Amino acid sequence: MPRKSPNNDSIPHFLGVLLDKGVPRAKDGHLTMKRTLLVACLFGTSTIFAGSGKEEVIAPEAPIGATISTGYMTNYIFYGVDFGEDAIWTGLDYTINALPIPVDVGVWYINPTSGPGEDDELDLYASVGDEFAGFDVSLTFAAYLYPEFGSGETYELALGVGRSLGIVDVYTNSLYDFEIEGWYFEVGAEKGFDLTDTIGLVVSGGVAYQSDYNSAGDDWNHAYVQASFPIALRSNVTLEPYIAGLFALDAVDDFQEDLLHGGVSLSVSF
Repeated sequence: MPRKSPNNDSIPHFLGVLLDKGVPRAKDGHLTMKRTLLVACLFGTSTIFAGSGKEEVIAPEAPIGATISTGYMTNYIFYGVDFGEDAIWTGLDYTINALPIPVDVGVWYINPTSGPGEDDELDLYASVGDEFAGFDVSLTFAAYLYPEFGSGETYELALGVGRSLGIVDVYTNSLYDFEIEGWYFEVGAEKGFDLTDTIGLVVSGGVAYQSDYNSAGDDWNHAYVQASFPIALRSNVTLEPYIAGLFALDAVDDFQEDLLHGGVSLSVSF
């Protein structure tokens, strides 16, 4: 919720992760019993205990709520601006379910290797979210750090609101950056389709507005469209290529060109 999610070209990656919760997860272990259970789960068989004279089926352990992911982007697009090309990223997200409201915490790192920016970035975030009056609402605090510089970090607070209208899902994202002292707003919609039992298609698009964020004053920031293809390799493993279009508007068109870009991600939940 990149700082981009393959399911949403225009918001930070970790915000996309937070929107995409609910993937089945499996937990590995180190005890003999857990190893036996893992083998049984992997091969779709029941576990047989020696000397028992019968088969005993053991239910899989509950997931711990973690997701590790990695990916590649032709361009690292952050809030409508190209921050670098040929970028490799990885992230870890964990959901704390022991509290009255689930809390997501995570870390995400990206290394653009060419193009504009070309600066490594480390994101740390924490988010709370729940459903209120039929709306999915989340509040996220994020820190953006730049290890190569040792300074220049920035912090933001974001409010996300989404709702399914049946035929399409809509969402908004509003944030304030404490270092830039600027606002960024976005509204979008997406629709998912099942192409096969294991391959899907998610089509999304939206538009963003900014106030003293990417440029001085109030202006439309950019518009975007995207198509992603989540592929379920296993119940807890997803491969997701995507292709997207960025259309620069008044706030960024002096330094940002329209752009066709894409990438792929691999995520594993536990």
